[in-house]
Amino acid sequence: MNNISHQYIVCSICKNLVFHKHLQIHYKQCKEKQEEQKIREEILKQTHPYYIYLENQRRNEELKKMIPVLNQQNIKNNQVIYHNNQQINQNQINLNPYQEDKNRKDQNDKKTETKNLKEENKKVVENMINHIFSVPTENKKEKEKEKEKENHKIKEEKLVEETKNKEILTVENYKPPNFSISTSYMTEQLMNHFFNLYDKLFYDYVKDKSIALVGPAESVLNTNRGHIIDKFDLTVRLNKSIPLPSNLAKDIGTKTHILYNSLNTTDFPGENKLSPTLHKKYGIQFVCSSYPFNHSVFQEDIARYVRKYKFELPFKVMDDNKFKKFEMALGTRPYTGTCAIMDLLSYPIKILYITGLDFYYSKYYSQYREISKGQLKHTRNSNIHNAKPQLNYLRHISLLDDRIVLDGFLNKILFEDYEKVYRNLRNIKLNYIYGFQNDSIKEYMENRDFYISYTKYQNMEIPNDKKDKNNIILTNNSWFVANEQQYIFIITQSINELKKVILEKKNHPNKYFGNFYYTIQSEQNQGRQIQQGYREVPSIYLQTKYLIDIKNILLRLNIKNATLTLILFLSIGIYFPDNHYFYENEFLSYFTNMDEKKLIKYLIRRKFFKIIKNQNN
Repeated sequence: MNNISHQYIVCSICKNLVFHKHLQIHYKQCKEKQEEQKIREEILKQTHPYYIYLENQRRNEELKKMIPVLNQQNIKNNQVIYHNNQQINQNQINLNPYQEDKNRKDQNDKKTETKNLKEENKKVVENMINHIFSVPTENKKEKEKEKEKENHKIKEEKLVEETKNKEILTVENYKPPNFSISTSYMTEQLMNHFFNLYDKLFYDYVKDKSIALVGPAESVLNTNRGHIIDKFDLTVRLNKSIPLPSNLAKDIGTKTHILYNSLNTTDFPGENKLSPTLHKKYGIQFVCSSYPFNHSVFQEDIARYVRKYKFELPFKVMDDNKFKKFEMALGTRPYTGTCAIMDLLSYPIKILYITGLDFYYSKYYSQYREISKGQLKHTRNSNIHNAKPQLNYLRHISLLDDRIVLDGFLNKILFEDYEKVYRNLRNIKLNYIYGFQNDSIKEYMENRDFYISYTKYQNMEIPNDKKDKNNIILTNNSWFVANEQQYIFIITQSINELKKVILEKKNHPNKYFGNFYYTIQSEQNQGRQIQQGYREVPSIYLQTKYLIDIKNILLRLNIKNATLTLILFLSIGIYFPDNHYFYENEFLSYFTNMDEKKLIKYLIRRKFFKIIKNQNN
């Protein structure tokens, strides 16, 4: 060892600098490696044909030294004198010139053969030495791969340019793209290019279509909805639904057009079969990844699928931003079925019927997959998936999006609380709702020989089927202009408004019918005396008992401070169940609180309110 400085020393074996404290350990390791390398070389020399060949060559060279030097001076008495003083009979040496030429030619042929063998063996040995001893040499294969990638990139750019302005064929006459490049080197950029093209194709494919989404839950059994499912324009299924069990056709239908798949082929609950041949056999026209490509968890599965099957069937992936926002809003990773619902609703479809999807409330039907109770419980609530926020999402979106139609099982588990609120509202006693200022107005209201509605605008058109009776209009707008069949109840607790009511009543006797109070005690509570003239205006008000009951009922839906508008409309729906009507757009515009709006939407669905689409009907 040579001392370089106080801190570092040069190793005499590997010639590397070593910290002096580590010298002993390094030297020991270095010597072991050197001995190990010698052993490997010895083994290689004993076993590899090239080294055996070199050893034979060495021995031949030694033997050549023993060959005699033929000279006229060394020939005596038919004997040849050799350098090593050995004697051989003259007849052992062929001095025939023709035979000597032939031998010389044979020797040249052998030399050529030996030279070729030596070159071939040299290449083999170099590769073996590289492999065993990691000798750093230029790898031609790596250079070839790099060159191939460069050529691939050029072809890829040409392919992108060719497909930029070229429309893909429709799904019905689809032909896979003709790849002039190896898909094993397909870049993310090229994949994203094709994903955008197929997303446009999917948009056109589902536009204005009625769609049935059929899941594999056991709750779909014995529904006898198969014939209804087959009537939809398109049928969507999930993951391992293919092949369809023929004995369940009466419940799940017989058609499949779109398959949403997680593309997981290994672990539970994946293990999907992704063969386009199988999918084509059962009529699938579009495969959709339920998850995005530019995501660390799903990218490898999607890339593997694309490289293997090369868009043999039209294939789209979930939009990256759409999925990211959705996952953040849920606070959990959505199931394949939840992703399919969200994705389909983002396109201009006509209707989405959802069945056989219950967020693991029940097992799969047995032909789809066997699942234990433990697996079911874990899949319903794990560190990856959580069913509850996804149920809340479907409940929320199905109330606000009129394109969604749910099967009976989903309706039951999603709207149990809403259904209880609906029944409790129907059970409120009518004599607890309104109080009347005099008996004549009470008698008139109880007869219900009229139609009643509400508006905040200055006028309101009477529907054609409501013109056979008078129409009572509740309004906050004192400027409302009534026609011949309309009579107005002004909703106010203001004395000034009452003065205006009386004045207008004198000038237009048929215009105003009375006054609607939220509570008759409001003016008295302010210490004011209602003048006798104002008492002549017939008035209706909401009773305290009704207000208390409504408050308690709405707590089930976490509506703690209901607006007076909601309370008023609920009273009309309860007291006048068959002879009220509201125009839909105006009616819904009164509810800005989301919980109240969802309740109203559910009650409309349950026919609690009589809704007219628009004023032109």
